[in-house]
Amino acid sequence: MEHDNRHALDLLPSEEREKVLRFYHIRDAKLSLGSQLLKHCAIVRSCQVPWSNSVISKDQNQKPCYIPVEGMEKQLEFNVSHHGSLVVLAGCAETDIQIGVDVVQIDAGKDISKVRREGWASWVNTFEAVFSAKEIQDIVTWEPSGSLDEDDALTAKLRHFYAHWCLKEAYVKMTGEALMAPWLQDMEFRNVQVPQPASERLPSHANADWGETVFDVEVWRSGEKVPELKIELQAFRDDYLIGTASTRPDIPFAPHKLLNLQQDVYSAVDVG
Repeated sequence: MEHDNRHALDLLPSEEREKVLRFYHIRDAKLSLGSQLLKHCAIVRSCQVPWSNSVISKDQNQKPCYIPVEGMEKQLEFNVSHHGSLVVLAGCAETDIQIGVDVVQIDAGKDISKVRREGWASWVNTFEAVFSAKEIQDIVTWEPSGSLDEDDALTAKLRHFYAHWCLKEAYVKMTGEALMAPWLQDMEFRNVQVPQPASERLPSHANADWGETVFDVEVWRSGEKVPELKIELQAFRDDYLIGTASTRPDIPFAPHKLLNLQQDVYSAVDVG
């Protein structure tokens, strides 16, 4: 890991580099490395500061952000998530905003084998600490449209489950709390739609990596709809979902962009 990624590791401060190298599995270390590089790149390009000054700070909720000088307001709000082989960052150069992002890779083959052993309702109910009673009911009773064989039907149901999971993670990360927040079961997502994977988009679609984006989900807490919230879910390729949440519905989300390490990240070292 250290030899193969020496240049990338050398771009990190010593404490961040040591944190990356503490991971036992190389895959986890690479995801952590990618996460740190993305944060620094976002600070450099959004705030126009040299890479050496792109210090990753933490706000009052211990969420990562950029605060140029201690005691000043943050200049960049951002949130990072990684799963599978994908690292995602969402950010905004505003002071009065909170952002959360979550990415999940759907391993349908692994989950289907568990579902067949336990039964669909029993498998879903193992997550009752995360979802409200109504969400559990919605997930258990949801059925895909069309005529599908057993495996395809289970895959569709798993995508619906992970749509709920990804949206909830993004919202919770936006607030700065964890999935064990005491209000978690008082919060529910309604009208959850599952975005089409990239392979099901029209052949004329400009970018073959990106699937459909859905916008119309509603978030309710303690029986009341949460106001002033922007949240959406997008499919990436055929096995990823990316959820993004923000407290500023007046600020649109920019399209996701795939970054190239050489062209987009290493080049940021010279910016500022």
